[in-house]
Amino acid sequence: MCKWSSFWSWLWYFCLINEEISKMKKIALSLGLSLTALTGCSSMPQTDHIKANHSSAVTVEFVGQGNYSVQPQQGTVSLYAVESRMADVPATLIQQKKVQVSQVPFRVELSLPTDHLKLIRPPVRSDAEVTYYVTWESDMKNLSGKDAIVIDYDRKFPRVTLNGSKQQIYLRETK
Repeated sequence: MCKWSSFWSWLWYFCLINEEISKMKKIALSLGLSLTALTGCSSMPQTDHIKANHSSAVTVEFVGQGNYSVQPQQGTVSLYAVESRMADVPATLIQQKKVQVSQVPFRVELSLPTDHLKLIRPPVRSDAEVTYYVTWESDMKNLSGKDAIVIDYDRKFPRVTLNGSKQQIYLRETK
């Protein structure tokens, strides 16, 4: 008798705990869905769009492993834009600037047209989320291959934002 009553008590206890776990799962699932719905309605792309239309410049600092001199060279910094959710389309060139470089780090300020979103191809909606990135291309005239500097894509992709924060792009010397 003692064995069976112990078994039934244990079974009842197990069922009770199982029901409580099931209730907690339902509560957690409903909270999770509510939070997902609320965060999914955020206006981040629209905020970026507003900032994009009111920004007049993007300042980018090109940095390396500390401060060092490089063979004087001219290069081109280019700013590109592409809709973030668009696949297999080329990015659109928004701005280019030629600069003379003899030391790393160096800064470049790129001016943006007020309506630069209209330049993006294929055309983007006014509420589209746009990704911006920069490139650096050394003019190889008067440089040996090892003297040129290039973007260090292994360290970080050269993505930039229009929010006015500090923008750093990592460089390395070619090998």
